[in-house]
Amino acid sequence: MKIFENEDLESFQDRDSGAVFADIEFRNCYFRSCIVSVTKDPALRSYVKNVTLRQCSQRGCAIYSGIFENVVVDGLKTNTQLVQVWGAVFKHVVLRGNIDRLMISPNVDVKGERPAVQVAFDQANSEYYRHVDWALDISEGAFKDLWIQGVPAHLIRRNPESQVVVTREKAMAGEWRELSLHEQIWSLALRRFLEGKDDAVVLVAPKRHRKFRRYVEDLRTLQQAGVAEPD
Repeated sequence: MKIFENEDLESFQDRDSGAVFADIEFRNCYFRSCIVSVTKDPALRSYVKNVTLRQCSQRGCAIYSGIFENVVVDGLKTNTQLVQVWGAVFKHVVLRGNIDRLMISPNVDVKGERPAVQVAFDQANSEYYRHVDWALDISEGAFKDLWIQGVPAHLIRRNPESQVVVTREKAMAGEWRELSLHEQIWSLALRRFLEGKDDAVVLVAPKRHRKFRRYVEDLRTLQQAGVAEPD
C-alpha cells in the first residue's frame, strides 16, 4: 500500500490510458484540477482498485468513466463545488463521514453529440452491474448534497431513516404531486428522476443541511403515502 499524506496533488490528467491505479491511500491530501478516466471508449477506461481517501479536499476535479472497486472515501471537502462523476461504475465503494457535494451521473456524452458513445457505455455499465452484489454504501455518509443516477438502486446500501427508494412506477403515478411536503427539493428530484432512464432512485436527505429534519419528515410522508418504498 502506497501512502500519500498531507500532499498537494495538482493537474493529474488521466485520458484514454486504460491504466490501473491500485493499493493507494491518500490522507489529508488536496487535489486541484485533477481528472480520472476521460475516454470515449469503454475499453480504455481506467481501473481504480483498493484505494482509500481519508479527510481529503478538492478544487476543480472531476471523475469520468472509470471502474472503481474496493474504494473508501472517508470525508471529502469540495470547497462549495459540486464534484461530478460521469459514466463510472462501482463495486464495493463506501462513501462515509462528512462529504460535501457529489453528483453521480451515467452520462458520458454529456452534450449529446455522440449518441453511439453513450450507448456503448450504457451497455458496458449494464453488463458490469449484472455481476455486482453491491455497488455503493452511503449509509454512513453525512452529505451536503448527493444525487445518484445510473447506479441500480438495489445495489446501493443506505440508511433507511434518511435515504429512501422511489420506483419509476410510483413516480410516474404522480401521487407525490398532491402531497403537502415541507420542501420543494423532493418534487424537483422526482421530476429529474423521471427525465432519466433508471428504474428507481435513492432520495438522500442531506444530513449536514440545516433543514435535515424537515427533509426526513418529507421522506416519511412519501413513505406513508406509498410513494417511497416502506423498507
